[in-house]
Amino acid sequence: MRLKTPFPYLILIITLVAVLGCSISGKPDPIVVTATPEGGGVIYITATPDYTPTPEPLAVPTLPPEDAITAAERALFNGNFDEAVNQYQTVVNQQFVDSELRASAYYGLGQANLREGYFDQAFIAFSEFIQQFPDDPRNAQAYFQRGDANLGIGSWEAAITDFQKYLQLRPGLIDSYAYERIGDAYLALNLPTQAFENYLAAADATRTLVPQLALRERIAATYINQGLLSEAIAQYDEILKVAQNGGYRASIESQAAQLELQAGNTVAAYARLERIFNDYPSTIYAYQAMQTLLVAGYEIDPLERAQVSFAAEDYGDVISVLNDYSTTVYVMPTDALLLLGQAYRGLGNFDAAFTTLQTITANYPTDPLFGMAWLEQGRTLFLQGNFLGAASHYSQLPTVSPASPQCAEALWRSGYIYATQLNDNQRALQMFDQLGKAYPGDEWAQDGLLLAASIALNTGQTQQAQALYTQLANTGAGENQALAFLWLGRLYRDQGQTDLAQQSFLGASQADPGGYYSLRAQDILAGKEPFTRPANYQFEFDEGQEIAKAEDWLRTTFGIQQAGALYPLSPTLETDPHMIRGRELWALAAFDDAREEFDTLAETYTADPLATYQLAYYFAQIGLYRSSIEAAANLITAAGIDTLSAPGYIARLRYPIYYADLVLPATEKYNLDPLLVFSLIRQESLFQSFATSSAAAQGLMQIIPDTGAWIATQLGWENYTNSDVYRPYVNVEFGTYYLDWTLDLVDSVPYAALAGYNGGPGNAQDWLSIAGPDLDKFVQTITFDETRSYITRIYEQYDIYRALYGTN
Repeated sequence: MRLKTPFPYLILIITLVAVLGCSISGKPDPIVVTATPEGGGVIYITATPDYTPTPEPLAVPTLPPEDAITAAERALFNGNFDEAVNQYQTVVNQQFVDSELRASAYYGLGQANLREGYFDQAFIAFSEFIQQFPDDPRNAQAYFQRGDANLGIGSWEAAITDFQKYLQLRPGLIDSYAYERIGDAYLALNLPTQAFENYLAAADATRTLVPQLALRERIAATYINQGLLSEAIAQYDEILKVAQNGGYRASIESQAAQLELQAGNTVAAYARLERIFNDYPSTIYAYQAMQTLLVAGYEIDPLERAQVSFAAEDYGDVISVLNDYSTTVYVMPTDALLLLGQAYRGLGNFDAAFTTLQTITANYPTDPLFGMAWLEQGRTLFLQGNFLGAASHYSQLPTVSPASPQCAEALWRSGYIYATQLNDNQRALQMFDQLGKAYPGDEWAQDGLLLAASIALNTGQTQQAQALYTQLANTGAGENQALAFLWLGRLYRDQGQTDLAQQSFLGASQADPGGYYSLRAQDILAGKEPFTRPANYQFEFDEGQEIAKAEDWLRTTFGIQQAGALYPLSPTLETDPHMIRGRELWALAAFDDAREEFDTLAETYTADPLATYQLAYYFAQIGLYRSSIEAAANLITAAGIDTLSAPGYIARLRYPIYYADLVLPATEKYNLDPLLVFSLIRQESLFQSFATSSAAAQGLMQIIPDTGAWIATQLGWENYTNSDVYRPYVNVEFGTYYLDWTLDLVDSVPYAALAGYNGGPGNAQDWLSIAGPDLDKFVQTITFDETRSYITRIYEQYDIYRALYGTN
């Protein structure tokens, strides 16, 4: 029978595991049952040393062995593990197969079963591989993966033996990861001492920083459970030697301080608490440390105490401390008054907050905090529900203190409140117009002019909108300037002023090269509809020739003197510990751990163009696509050029067409533009099949669980589980189906379908009904910032994909 369990393995403590296997040749497997010493009660299976199965050939092999293995490898890469198992099985079951092919088939069969969660079958396949091909260079890796299979079926002692064998055969590579697994197995056997010894060995061996720190925390927790506080503190100190994140350091220091207190080491404990208070005042750990120090009788500066309490939202303590402090000083510092006012507001005492802040604005007109205090008064009125008072108050700052750095922000906030809370569009337009003229080019001014122009357009004030866009086109920069020119061009075109329209569109096309509004203007000038498909596609290139051109460019651009091909990894990269561990972990399908190692490696060599190029190439070859794309992007950025100015090979590394074997058939099936789908995948996941968003969207095309279940029902997908969308072959099928379904809902308007894909089909239908089939109006109509950005980013990416892979 097949035991199907999600992988990575879950450690389950059990007292008995009996595994009945089926021979991969179809005949019963001989079983060796080994009892755990000292009555542990665990039963596991090992291969019989002298047993050699006799394969039974299939009547008609589906594919020749070489082709079957190629198909299996592709299926394995695409997440179709059952298909991979079937293809490998066809090779195993044939009598006359080259030894190397048979070895690859057994090894691949073990990997495919392991990744599918068929741990018993993975165990059998790896056992056959180890027995039949003892000299194969993958033998040690087979032991490791058989160890993972044993963990999956609960054969803890067998797992320990396999990992120990791996460490014997390949010492010094990924010892930390192997020791951790051994520790897990001992823990499952309820042998904490042995588990702990292996966890210590894992921590002392090398791996990337974050998982190593997590392992040390785990060891510290074990020491604490055993009452060994000094040893736990030592682990925390090891973490503090290398940890960089302030909040994390504060948490570790806090845990160490608490242990010092438990151990009676009060001097050491208070020293740690003082460090937390002084070095990490914005963390909750600083507040907790302060409370402990106060109880111990420590004197703490009242202003520092107020700041720490404010960060912890203990507004009552802030008010109490600062009011007491005010009785000890002749003049209350303005920063203390500002904090006191904010604390009163935090407790909902708006009148006291406004009055306290008024002490600054009435008495300290030249103080650096004057403008900030004025803004805080406006915010207090706003939160109190006095919108008119807040808008009026904000608008007065440029008159009261024209040199204040907060003047532009104050005018923007005034205009925003008039528009959104008071529905006084004319007053809002006045505020934004004043803002644009008084502070040309300021970011608040640019955003204010955009809001004002939109208000004017929506209220039918075309001339006012035109004036505002003109003002922004003359004073803005980048994306904002391009947007202004684009809308000026549309307005002039609507008025029949063709020359001015063309000039405006040309200005838009030049204002933000590669940006959405510049690209949009270029398409308008060229008479292209949005997302116009190329006449033809080119997805195959002479890679040898393209690489040669790219490497000539690298030599010229970065002064690289190396002779011969540049793409092979340098000896420095080959021998880097992160490369050694990452490569080994990748071969063992420990992809998350491998990615941590590889990403750390890439970060180390970011400033080295040749190493960055070599890593971009290497990552692409092994299928670590996101890291390859990021490396290629770093290389192009280092050259100071845009993507389309880079050699084609490097540009295609940054904008690739990975999983084309899945995408092209799917897009043909649903009559979708493949470049649109590649653009969508790049935007959604950077071709990382195991990507998960904060909204729980998953896989290449980022399908959320509810949508995935609905699509599975529509397609009649049997035995669907949520984790299936991490498999590329499932995700691409589901994602293209959903995009096609959404297109049908929005009259086949591609940008509306993209909006529906990201922001919901119903919302896309609503926005389309308001804007009509007009991309520029549609983008302005979208009420979700994320969806608006989603469309503009895909538009930008599609333009590059069309340039790289489209032909006329």
